[in-house]
Amino acid sequence: MKIIRSPLRWLKHITLALITLILLAVGSEVALRVAEYRDQDSVRSYDSEGFLIPSDVSYHRIRPLQDVSRKHPDTGETIQFSINSLGLRGAEPAIPKPAGVFRILCLGGETVLAPEMSDEDTFCSRLESLLQKQTELKVEVINAGVPDACPLMSYLHLRHSLLGLQPDLILFHFDMSDVADDHALRRYTQISDAGVPLCSMHPLFEKMHEPERLESHFFVYRYTLRWLGDYWVENQPAGLDRDIDTPQGKYLWLEDHPPDWSVYVRQTLEPIQNIQQIAQGTYSRFIMASYPKPWQVSETAMGGEQARAQLGVRAGVTYGSRFPFELLETYSRQINLSFCDTSRTFQSIQDPDRYYLQNVSQFSREGHALYARELALYILKEVPGIWSREVPSQLEPPADRQALVPLR
Repeated sequence: MKIIRSPLRWLKHITLALITLILLAVGSEVALRVAEYRDQDSVRSYDSEGFLIPSDVSYHRIRPLQDVSRKHPDTGETIQFSINSLGLRGAEPAIPKPAGVFRILCLGGETVLAPEMSDEDTFCSRLESLLQKQTELKVEVINAGVPDACPLMSYLHLRHSLLGLQPDLILFHFDMSDVADDHALRRYTQISDAGVPLCSMHPLFEKMHEPERLESHFFVYRYTLRWLGDYWVENQPAGLDRDIDTPQGKYLWLEDHPPDWSVYVRQTLEPIQNIQQIAQGTYSRFIMASYPKPWQVSETAMGGEQARAQLGVRAGVTYGSRFPFELLETYSRQINLSFCDTSRTFQSIQDPDRYYLQNVSQFSREGHALYARELALYILKEVPGIWSREVPSQLEPPADRQALVPLR
């Protein structure tokens, strides 16, 4: 009898263990589905704040017709601004463009959007005010900044959504994070046989056209894969945390001894020529502009606690390499593109730290003012025919850049 009972006892334990596992899995599935149902609004809105929504042509875009409130990363004060029906920051632009209007369309990422600044403090608004004083035409500067935008996303945004604005000047802001942003976006991009980007479809749109596998319907399976992915990112082997695909690696190419990202950089620059071709086809002028990141001007700029470490940037170090700016200058000459390089201005001013925020790698209020002035000076020179002949004293750059003080 003992010989018979022993296998039965083991079978009983195994059966109880299997039933327990099944009940645990079922309970976890139910709990995850309840949590998903309660949080369905934020899931449908794509990001946690509902600020961005997926796009089937430019990966993502800003949700139209919303009032946005953001906390200033340094002071904590509430910044509020509105998004119009086109998903752009600011007032609703007139379409078609009225006669007597000189319209500038600013493309780029967070620096253009400037969610940490009030409307009147962004360089777009300041640029409009500075140029308006130099012409009898009505000057409009439209802020078309989108978070994580790069030349590729900006080109797709322009091609599919913004041509109806009929800009007289397209101003593209090249950010030093664009190389990593392009690399992340390119895997979702469809390219024509002629090498022209057609669209970048967000994965949420791709799933609508793909048959789902049976296991993808189970929340336990999906959350387990997500947890394993997060665990890998947090516990990856030493060295991999400074790869282009990681937040700590997106600025590696700015270092004095950068890795070989020549392929990534070349791919990032290619859509700039696509934007230029659109500008030529619509009789618009096209200018590219750039500026240095805080750690390219000072060892203490953006000195907030862990602010640099989160981006993989060394604290107490100035990245003095001129390679990124020389590369942009060389590329601009090759395609006959006007390039406004403001790096030497920012690198030669007194107390450069105050032109940047402490906790994020963006302009402060003073930085936006200085950048707007540099852009205004360049536009007055590059776009002749509609401006007064004399440059006003408040825009005239001083002989000694050390004495440069931005407009208030």
